[in-house]
Amino acid sequence: MKYILFQLKTYELKLSLMEKQINDLQLQFKQKLVALKTNKGLKNNEIANVTGRSESVISEILADRRQFNEKLIFSMQGKLSDYFQENGLVTSLRQYIKMNNIAESCKKSSDMRLVVGNTGIGKSVVFKKFAADNPDVYYFKADRSYSWNTFLLEINRVMGIEVVKHRSGNLFSNIIDKVEATSGNSPLLIIDEAEVLRNPIFKEIKNLHTATEGLLGIIIVGITSVKMRIAKLAWLDPYSWKPNREDNNIYTTFARRLKVFRIENISPEDITEFCHTKGIGDETIIKLAIDRWWNYEEADRAIKRAISFNFDLTSITIDEFNLL
Repeated sequence: MKYILFQLKTYELKLSLMEKQINDLQLQFKQKLVALKTNKGLKNNEIANVTGRSESVISEILADRRQFNEKLIFSMQGKLSDYFQENGLVTSLRQYIKMNNIAESCKKSSDMRLVVGNTGIGKSVVFKKFAADNPDVYYFKADRSYSWNTFLLEINRVMGIEVVKHRSGNLFSNIIDKVEATSGNSPLLIIDEAEVLRNPIFKEIKNLHTATEGLLGIIIVGITSVKMRIAKLAWLDPYSWKPNREDNNIYTTFARRLKVFRIENISPEDITEFCHTKGIGDETIIKLAIDRWWNYEEADRAIKRAISFNFDLTSITIDEFNLL
């Protein structure tokens, strides 16, 4: 008995020492996670998905179980900030407005849409923000070639579903149950980076949409080649989206259900608008920006560097701009 009491006291002492070792950065990050769970209703697995870490890491941070490297904490903070767009997304840009309208109308109509555009025009940024700002909108960024079972498992995870059985049929049923339970909020699933998905996944997505009986909106987002690829699979003309053969195949019904949208490339007028919104008014600097920034991702990186260098954007010089 005395030995057990000694072990308990030793364990309590270790916990106490561990809590003292947790640095201020990690404690502040923990407070942010607690606020997200309280204000946005995020679960540990959803936070893990956003930060790119395991659910066990999130649990350990929340419970003050151990001290993590500051570099890891900074990385997780950065991903959270990017996800919730805390660094000033320019919402007046025409690409943003168009994609936001697409997402809003898809959420209301619960249909299936394909959104394509070239790299760097803000697709991921806008759709991540829409998911962060709206209830029951689930954003999934594909990063590898998935089997259908693994894909379903990932969708369960981003929907915050506690998985008990890992068979495809159970995972599929979990999603349907979740959609039915949240149907009053018109749930929406956004699948980003669709170019990495295997072809069979596309027809299975159609089956998922059919199974939810019009309760779930689905947006598939990718680079422009995704449209060409789906058209080829479905025997459709990639421009008119009409059949180019007399017969259909298993991909034709999937493709014909899609409402297809192309997001325009950025123009000099778009960069000008971006600069004005960030406080840059000097016409010489704006011309340099037009020549240098061919996408919003590059422009965002430059603005972040300017802020880190403590440059005043309202009076930034040519020499300062050339350092970005």
